[in-house]
Amino acid sequence: MRGGIGDEIVCIPCLYALKSLYFESYLTLFVKDQKCLLSSKKLPYIDEVLEVAKIKNDSEKKFDILLVIEHHNLKVLEIAESIQAKRKIVTLSQSLLLHMPFLYLKYLRKFQVCVNPYWLQTHNEIQRNLNLVRQINPKIFGKTIKSLDFSLAKLPLLEASSQRIKVLLSALGKGTRYKQVIGIFPFARSLIGKVNFNIKEWIILAQALSKEFSEILFVFVNYRGTQYHFAPFTQENLKVFYNEHGLEDLIAFVQSCDGILGVDSGHIHLADNAKIPTLEVMVQRLARQWSGGFYGGYFSSLTMPLHWREEEQKYLESFLQKARDLILFVKNHKEF
Repeated sequence: MRGGIGDEIVCIPCLYALKSLYFESYLTLFVKDQKCLLSSKKLPYIDEVLEVAKIKNDSEKKFDILLVIEHHNLKVLEIAESIQAKRKIVTLSQSLLLHMPFLYLKYLRKFQVCVNPYWLQTHNEIQRNLNLVRQINPKIFGKTIKSLDFSLAKLPLLEASSQRIKVLLSALGKGTRYKQVIGIFPFARSLIGKVNFNIKEWIILAQALSKEFSEILFVFVNYRGTQYHFAPFTQENLKVFYNEHGLEDLIAFVQSCDGILGVDSGHIHLADNAKIPTLEVMVQRLARQWSGGFYGGYFSSLTMPLHWREEEQKYLESFLQKARDLILFVKNHKEF
């Protein structure tokens, strides 16, 4: 696992499909450390979670099949080489092949199957992971995959977190003054190679939407790592949720929202997993890889080039229109 929330969330369909197609199998998930999101959730389709460093050179651990998801990392491939398995399946890394071909091919020879995503295959990260499962037995995969209900792969909630968020939203007015809540996620831990509005622009956009839809509660989500403090808003239906309880409360908040507006980040993948209607701001070159909508929910994106500032007003207005479309969808699909 790469370690990011989004990276882990997009692995869930792969893990769920594995257990659904091979329900008598024993599924071991290797993680970098026990802080991994999937190690703490105790998902029913994962039998065992181990730290990958502890498995290296362990002669007692033997597997029939090893799937390597993090394919751009030579250290991961080195560890995979040391793990005993009858079949090893990995996705081809174009970047490693181009930048260090001899060293990369040395490790690649140890794998029985190498999936090539650059030829007649989608670059979407969820589909790329599912392609690993397909290679175990393409016939079984082809016959069964369309019948799987991936909505059952939704992340579960902790009761304590769920109750805290219910109290929070009740205090903010949900259920009394406001029937629906739109969460706003302007922050991302890493914006390398991404695009995003600055925080002042996010505030202007949120204020415009809160004035236009006074019957809806809009909530910015903030956390300690941003080092940003919102000034009080004059609009009654524009608030801030400062998350002090970590990932569990974040999941509970996302699943309590009626819609999500945000930048490409783990928050968006949490919303996608829960089928919460979502509008995502993302860079054009990564749109195919990280776009949502896999679980069947409403997903819209505003894709922008790296030099979008040359036409910034155009993109700000485009975001507002897409946000209006999402809000109207939410209002017209209360049962969603």
